[in-house]
Order: sequence, then structure tokens, then C-alpha cells
Amino acid sequence: MTRADLIQVMPLLNGVVEQDDPHELDLYLSNASPRNRFGTGLIAEADGQVIGFAAGAGIGLSHPGLQVSEEEIVRRVALLDVIAVHPEHRRRGVGTMLRDAVRHHFHEAGHRLVMAKLAAGRPDLVPIYSGWGWTVGHTGAGLAVALGPDPVLLAEEPTTRVAWTALTPQVRVDPSMVPGALVVAGAFD
Repeated sequence: MTRADLIQVMPLLNGVVEQDDPHELDLYLSNASPRNRFGTGLIAEADGQVIGFAAGAGIGLSHPGLQVSEEEIVRRVALLDVIAVHPEHRRRGVGTMLRDAVRHHFHEAGHRLVMAKLAAGRPDLVPIYSGWGWTVGHTGAGLAVALGPDPVLLAEEPTTRVAWTALTPQVRVDPSMVPGALVVAGAFD
């Protein structure tokens, strides 16, 4: 994605994310900082027109006492922020192509796990992510990730569901960490 694509990307985001300022999106995609986590944006085009967009970044997380640095967390766990496809091009594999391209990009960058937050108002996303083979958690449960001896809860928001998928074979659910809880291990081994 280039800055020139922003004008065509913005309409795709209507109703998908609360983003009405191309400058903010431009900063997210081009200006590395702790606030914006430095995002990656990919587009799908047909006949010179942007028909789909996907963006994500390493997840920003800092907790006092963590034995893993914030930089290492950003490098290992990615957040897929958005996939949006123009309505006239949906159900034609564009979203799947973008998903695969973003996953490949994250894997090549060294990420071991990618997660997405599924908004409460979008129950239609659950079967999509499940159909992709991602694990979809319960509303408000977040995702527990083993960072050293204890799990740290990511994206624990009351109305949000988290979907996740491993990018490397060592990332797995570890039921022994907290019995009865979904704890993902292997991202920081």
C-alpha cells in the first residue's frame, strides 16, 4: 500500500473501523512510534481500483515486571486490525487472499501468533474466522499468552471476542498453564 492508495482505502473502512482521518491512517502505516505500533497495509486491486484492504501490526503491550521486553512482544505477536473488501467484490476470495498475504507477511517478519479482535456488533465474523481455522474465544475472555512463568491476558474487553491462529508449529494451547483456561504457549520460547 502507498499513500496514494489512501483515498481509495478510506471508503472501504466506512462501517468497518472508526477511522475518518486519512492522516491518522497514514501515520499508522508509515510512522513508527509506540502509539501506533507501526502498521502494515496491503491492498487488493482490480482494473487499477482498490477493492480490498488489510492492515495489522505487532501488538503493543507493556506490563510492569514482565520478563519479556515490549519490543520482543511487538515482534512475536501480531494484531490483524482490519480486512475490508468493497461490497461489489465480496464472496470472490479477495478477503481470503488478503488474509493469506497478511499472514505470510507476519510470518516472514518473525511473528509467531496473529490475533484479531471481533467487535460485538459483528457476530457474522465468528463463522468467517472459525472457517479460516482460527480459534475464536468467548466474549470478554481475551487471549492468555504465556510470557514467562505466568500468562498475560491480551485484548480482555467486555464486548470483544478474540480470534487467533499460530504462525509457527511451536505455538499451541497449553491447558496445564491454567487449568480450564485457554492459554497459548510457544510464542516466546
